[in-house]
Amino acid sequence: MNPSQQGATTLLGAEGARELIAFLTRSEPGRTTPGPGTAVIERAPEPGGPARRLRLSRPAAEEEPAEPRLLDRHVLRLAPAPRAEPGPPAPLFPPSTALLTHGLAALGAYDLPPDTELLPLSQEEALEEAVRRAAPRHVRVVVDLSREDRLRGPSERLLTLHDALFRTAKACAGLPALPESFVLVILGGIDADRVQHPSTGLFSGFAKSLALEWPASSVVAVVHEAAVLEEAEADAAAESLAGQLLPVVAFAGGVRLLLKAVRDPGTTAAAPKPLRTVVAAGGGRGIGATLLTALARRDRPRFHIIGSTPLGAGAPEEAVGRQEFIRARSTSPDRLTVREANAAYDRLAAAAEVRATVRTLEETCGPDRVTYHACDLRDPEAVREVVARIESVERDGVDLLLNIAGTNRAASVAKKSLADFRTVRDLKVRTHINLKAAFGDRQPRRWCNFGSFVGFTGQNGETDYGSANDYLNTAAAYSAARGSGEFTIGWTLWRDVGLGATPIMRRFLAKSAQFTAMPTPEGIDHFLHEIDQAEPTPLTVLFGDAERATMELAAPGYLDFCRVPDAPPESAPAPAPTASASTAPAPVAASPVPAAGPVRPALPDFFVDDIVDRRADRLTVVRTFTLERDAYLREHVVNGYPTLPGTFVPELAAQAAMHLVPGRVPAVLEDIRLDAFLRVYRPGRGETKKITARLVESGPRESVVDVEVTGDVLAPGGQLLVKDRRHFSARVRLRDEPVTAPRWEHWNDQGVEPVADPYHLPNPAVLLSGVFVSTGDTRAHPHGRRARYVPDRPGIERWFSGLVVPSVLLDGLARTSVLDRSDGDWIPLAVPRTIRRIDLYGGHTDATLAAAGTRVELYSLPARLDLESAEENRSVAVTAAGDVVLQIKDMTGAVLGHVNQTTGEYRGRRSPAEETTP
Repeated sequence: MNPSQQGATTLLGAEGARELIAFLTRSEPGRTTPGPGTAVIERAPEPGGPARRLRLSRPAAEEEPAEPRLLDRHVLRLAPAPRAEPGPPAPLFPPSTALLTHGLAALGAYDLPPDTELLPLSQEEALEEAVRRAAPRHVRVVVDLSREDRLRGPSERLLTLHDALFRTAKACAGLPALPESFVLVILGGIDADRVQHPSTGLFSGFAKSLALEWPASSVVAVVHEAAVLEEAEADAAAESLAGQLLPVVAFAGGVRLLLKAVRDPGTTAAAPKPLRTVVAAGGGRGIGATLLTALARRDRPRFHIIGSTPLGAGAPEEAVGRQEFIRARSTSPDRLTVREANAAYDRLAAAAEVRATVRTLEETCGPDRVTYHACDLRDPEAVREVVARIESVERDGVDLLLNIAGTNRAASVAKKSLADFRTVRDLKVRTHINLKAAFGDRQPRRWCNFGSFVGFTGQNGETDYGSANDYLNTAAAYSAARGSGEFTIGWTLWRDVGLGATPIMRRFLAKSAQFTAMPTPEGIDHFLHEIDQAEPTPLTVLFGDAERATMELAAPGYLDFCRVPDAPPESAPAPAPTASASTAPAPVAASPVPAAGPVRPALPDFFVDDIVDRRADRLTVVRTFTLERDAYLREHVVNGYPTLPGTFVPELAAQAAMHLVPGRVPAVLEDIRLDAFLRVYRPGRGETKKITARLVESGPRESVVDVEVTGDVLAPGGQLLVKDRRHFSARVRLRDEPVTAPRWEHWNDQGVEPVADPYHLPNPAVLLSGVFVSTGDTRAHPHGRRARYVPDRPGIERWFSGLVVPSVLLDGLARTSVLDRSDGDWIPLAVPRTIRRIDLYGGHTDATLAAAGTRVELYSLPARLDLESAEENRSVAVTAAGDVVLQIKDMTGAVLGHVNQTTGEYRGRRSPAEETTP
């Protein structure tokens, strides 16, 4: 019962008990799936009196297992990126150049070459005619943001220039040949503190998408701190000829900067406060509606939804199918054309969808807690009136504003109309401007923009959408730098709602393999995780394997740049006083100089066939896996295919790192990510993989190496589908000698219960045999799980005598973590996905342990462990004498199915993990 309904019916002292019982039993009314991990019960002790809230939360370990996540959270930030190969000086305005700018005043005292064609900003056809007449080989666009108000958003004058930018590109697309170069110079686009002007994204986003549309042209946006063209000329001219990782570079304080995407899970607040008031600009339909519903179930806030769809009273025909509706409307006395009838049906369907959203929110929060405001968000006066109404009832302000509004009309610049370009751009840009102005000095405590992956990378046919979303990026970054709580989430496509859910888009996604279709539960998790951050991160973007593969194809080397840690500010070389920093040579990591030791370790080569690329700070080795050479893979079968154990990735990484830094040994492995299985599908067909090691840090005590394992994805006929798809990645910390083992106190066996190792029981998901049957005496313990390492000495000596990491032991230790019964005698079968850290002690290997007959006990804790959550966990391998051999910290996994330890029956997971998840 909602507070507003009190007085009609009362349960007296039992008020709220139904909701409490439903939460505790996971059987909330109307739900067919387990309830969320938090809930709020609100009741007013006295009729008409103030309401009190009870917030319930479930420990993470009690949550139902979720699907493995497909997308990673990345933080966007500018990082130094010197040009590796500065070319010879080049003029910014070569012969046959057309210039678009606000006017000659924007150039200051700059003296244009006499043959440069100055394009008019006229709204008529003069601009297009000038482009056709000049047929320029080069186009330059000079944008002066130094005079643009940073707090009021883009001026009409600036938007007119942005229109002209599109018109210029469209006119060039109609020429016999596209321009050889198209360079935007954005003056005053960034300050000395590396904070971009909020309007910079309008132009940088355009450049990102245009560069993808015109791959044969040199398209780049140069964002410069300088306010006059003379000071930016040299950098802009050099960039016009340089190869680019991304088609947008910035210059601040004499340093060349590039946007970097850094994987970062973020840090949520210890106890996020329930939201009281939420304003959503858009959100009545699609993705927004889904997230508002999730927020309602968790916090039950007051909602104010601002949308352009008039709700109306609801016509009976809204339940009629589209074809029947069009037939009736196009043949009635007040007949409509088919196009008009189709549009009318869309309007009715939209209104019905919004009404359904409002009803759902009211059912959860109460009818007096949801208000819908029909408003054109592009109209500043209308937005101001709505915000005034909201503020009149929300005297304590707004906890969260969700800027969700957006639309999409993808088409190349050649085919896109100016009207469509403005429609897509203005809905996001003007909504942001108008909301900022309407709230004035009473801004919401947190402000979340719904951005897009397209704002980060650009996309074919999306010059308008890319502009609008990159504007949300730079606007949020600027506001955050001034201390506000504004941030932008760069979403990719959702699988079940929004644009990605349409049949056409689903077919496109399946065929192109360019984007990850994100499941709805994962999208909700990402959203709640972001709004619960202890401190909001201004710019984040979500992407997975498909996006990584697409980026690597479009911009080889960019992801490598993103993975290299930034140099500490104190160690960054100062720019030369007489030359632009853009001409400085790229820094090269110093060769490691390990301390002298009594014995230089031999370099392992079991997973190294050949070194195909070697530099001071990087090398690439290749290794071909075959069933003839690697017959042990037949004893580790996943979903029917011989598969390299994920716990052998530390060995691959360690061997490559030791070849890069000879003389040191692996001590720690971190951030291990197992993105895709490494399989050998049939005899006679080898799988060749590249293992690339990059030195990121080297000192007298330790060398740090990042390693990535990649391979091409081929069709059965041998055609290349994906180049260098990533299988695994890890960071290796090398030391001069093995780390001394810490001590561990063995558990007593009081309260243990025997548990079968499910991997040794026949099943179609993960079946181990031979050398991989490495555990015995598996049992559940009050503190966690236990097992004993039982190495197959002959098998280890045959296959793994040359390994430097005890990989078979590591495999058995990881499997110990799944020894939990569920639903009686069912035991999960899981595969690892990520491991935060592995510590190696004493220099042990599988071969040395087996040869010495060393007894090793395996421990896993805590007592209750959900490997598909992000909860902390630990697994430790300990000798009988109490010395730790190795330990695993914070492993996550994906459950593929369950085995009944009594009957041996196998039960597949109802929502099986994706085939590409290891």
